[in-house]
Amino acid sequence: MSQKNLQFIINPVSGVKRKVKVVDLLKHRLSPEFNYGIDFTEYANHATELTEEYVRQGVDAVVAIGGDGTINEVAKSLVGTDVRLGVIPMGSGNGFARHMEIPLNSKSAIECINRFASKRIDTGLVNDEVFVSTVGLGFDALVGRRFADFGKRGLLGYMKVSTTEFFKFVSEDYQLTIDGEELNVNAFLINFANVGQYGNNAWIAPHASVTDGKLDVCILEPFPQALVGDIIFKLFNKHLDHSKFYRSIKAEKIEVLNRSLYHIDGEPRERSTLKVSIVPDSLEVIV
Repeated sequence: MSQKNLQFIINPVSGVKRKVKVVDLLKHRLSPEFNYGIDFTEYANHATELTEEYVRQGVDAVVAIGGDGTINEVAKSLVGTDVRLGVIPMGSGNGFARHMEIPLNSKSAIECINRFASKRIDTGLVNDEVFVSTVGLGFDALVGRRFADFGKRGLLGYMKVSTTEFFKFVSEDYQLTIDGEELNVNAFLINFANVGQYGNNAWIAPHASVTDGKLDVCILEPFPQALVGDIIFKLFNKHLDHSKFYRSIKAEKIEVLNRSLYHIDGEPRERSTLKVSIVPDSLEVIV
């Protein structure tokens, strides 16, 4: 059997874990069936550029070592190809890996790569930019922006930013068109979910599937501050759909008018109009 060619891309900044150890783990635990190389990203979207070149070279898989942002950068250049996406989760929340049941332990994640089994999944597009996990508006997007500027990664940092912003945030009006049907809604946040969670087992879309050819349009309406504990409890127990302030709609295409701030897999963006859609069976993922 001929050897397979793998390329590993490490984001040295994402998450809270040290990345140096994983290089040593690869030396000792990656199957000799693979030829491999390692690159470290140096700037935003560097992983996308590197992956595009690896695809041209004909590699069998590109493995993202980092968080959801790094995974998304790599996936952008793999969508629509047969080159597999591998993941060794080392981010702040690891929402994509958790949803896909990819081990968070690095040794176990490498064993997963050694098996080289894969699954074809859906991805999303927002204004022609690929995403694999979620796109968010409202409080979702604001926290993403503040967290990007916060300087400290990890769940505690995210919770600190969320708590600070929660008591200042005012819900907004949204104009959506969902599969041709217009919807005007005042919302605390809106999320377009391919996977079910943000990360750290915070389930914004309890019924999301990466193989159903649909996005989950998740709408959390304004709720009394006294109920924030109940909302958080439901979020982390995969029961947010039990709240009367929450609803979700399965959809293939969504348009949002007059929005400026949003996030893609946690990375902040700005655009006046959003066009969001699903791309079925478009990415091969090592599971």
